[in-house]
Amino acid sequence: MTPRDPNTIGGWRAFSRGFHQRSPLVLAAAALITLLALVVLQGTLFEGGLTVVDEGRLLRITHDDYVHVSVKVQELKKDPPKTRTVYLFGGSGTMECFVSEASLAAAIARDADQPVRVVSLAAHQESMGMTLALVDNLPEGPATLAIGLAPIRVTGKPSRDATLLSGHELLVRSPRLEQLAPKYFGHPAPSTGAIPGIFDYVGSYLRERASSEAPWGTRIIYETHYYPWGAKGHTQLGKRRNVLYVLAKDVTLYRKYGDYNFAMLEEVLKLAGERGFDVVFYDQPLNASAAGPTWNGVVPAYRERASDLAERYGVPYVHIERNVELTDHDFADLFHLLAPARLKWQPEMARQIAATLPPPAAEPVAQVGRVAVTPR
Repeated sequence: MTPRDPNTIGGWRAFSRGFHQRSPLVLAAAALITLLALVVLQGTLFEGGLTVVDEGRLLRITHDDYVHVSVKVQELKKDPPKTRTVYLFGGSGTMECFVSEASLAAAIARDADQPVRVVSLAAHQESMGMTLALVDNLPEGPATLAIGLAPIRVTGKPSRDATLLSGHELLVRSPRLEQLAPKYFGHPAPSTGAIPGIFDYVGSYLRERASSEAPWGTRIIYETHYYPWGAKGHTQLGKRRNVLYVLAKDVTLYRKYGDYNFAMLEEVLKLAGERGFDVVFYDQPLNASAAGPTWNGVVPAYRERASDLAERYGVPYVHIERNVELTDHDFADLFHLLAPARLKWQPEMARQIAATLPPPAAEPVAQVGRVAVTPR
C-alpha cells in the first residue's frame, strides 16, 4: 500500500476549503448549492416529508396546532380514508366543543346510520385562508367539510393569510391560494416559496425546545384540548374584565375585514364544489351570558351573510346553539367550552351534522349540500 503524501489534501477537505475562498465564482457556487438544497428540502417537506418523522418530534410545544394539522393532511394524502369523512374546520372554539374525534364519529355514525370518520383540522385562530389551504390538500373521497363560524373567523386580516404563501404558520402548499394571491393580496406568490417559513419554523422549534423540558428531537405529546378534564376557567368577573374591549375590537375588525373573510369563505365553497365535497356551516359556541347574544351586532351580521352564502351555494347552515342550553359556567372564557359542557354540545352537534349527510347508497351522486361551483 502506497503511503499517503502528508501534503495531499483529501477530497472532502479540499471541497470544504473551497467555500473559504473569496472568489465571486466560489461564493456564487456556494449560494447556488445552498439554494438547490433548500428547494429540495421544501419539495421533500411538502410532498410527504413530514410523515417520515414521528409528529411528536416535530412539535414545538404541546399545543402546536399548525404543525399538527400540517402533518395530518400529509398523513391523509398518504393513507386516504376509506369511508365518508367529516372534516372539522374552525378555531380553538371548535377544538373545545367536542370530546374526541372517535366519540364524535361514533355519535354521527349512529345518528346517520352509516360508517363515518371524523378528522379535526381546527387550529387556534385558524383563518379562512388557512381553511382554504387545508381543503386544497385533502385527499379524494366522500367528505363533508364542517366549517365553524365565529367572530374571530370573520375578522382575520388578509396580510396574515398572505404569509401562508411563504410557508409561515402552516407547513402546507396551496396551489389555489397561490392562484388567488394577486386578487386578494395584491401580489403573486413569492418566488422563494415556503423557504422563509421553513427557516421560521426551524428557528422557533429551536427556541421553544430550548426553553422547555423536551430536548431537541425528542417526542412530545400533542394536546387536543386547551381545557382538558379538570381544567378550570376564569371567574365570572375575569370573563367580563375585557369584554368591552373584545367586542369593540371585533366590531372594528369585522367592518374592516368582513368582506375579505366572506370572499375567502366563498373560495372554499368553490374549491369544495370542484373537489366534490359536501359542506355544512355551524356556529362555534360563544358565551352569550358574558358577552351578550349579539356580540355588539357582529354575530347577527355574519350569520345573515353566511345564510345568504349558504342559500346561494345550496349548503346547510345548522344552529347547534339553539338546542343546547349553555350557561356562563360552561365556558372557560368567552369562547371555549369546559370539558363537562362538551358532553352537552357534542350529541347535538352529531345529530345535526348527521342530518346533512347523504345516504350511503347515494354517495356517487350529488346530493343536497353538494356545493355548486357557481352560485345559483
